[in-house]
Amino acid sequence: MKLFLVNTLIRFLIEMFTLILIIIVGLTKYSVPINILVGIILPVVFILIWTLFMAPHSMDRVSLPYRILIEILIFGSCCYLICLNLASKWGTIYIIVVMANAILSHIGDAIYDQV
Repeated sequence: MKLFLVNTLIRFLIEMFTLILIIIVGLTKYSVPINILVGIILPVVFILIWTLFMAPHSMDRVSLPYRILIEILIFGSCCYLICLNLASKWGTIYIIVVMANAILSHIGDAIYDQV
């Protein structure tokens, strides 16, 4: 039970780390018109999507398959940016950690929703 509570904290840190990575890579690795799109607009869109449709207390929270698709979109795009602009080794490590955390998170959600 404590594993899922710790995983919730780790998940929050991964979400913040993802946003910070997208902002840093977007603003430093691209030229002027693209860096605004990737470094500013993309994180804002991801924050809005997460707030409206993914947050646990959201009024319009989508069902599990759609949440998984949104997670693939957000975390996959961050992994793509890491692999493209930094190193594919770091992108691979990032996506493995995110996938393990997501699996534990969805298992924990299923357990706590049944209780």
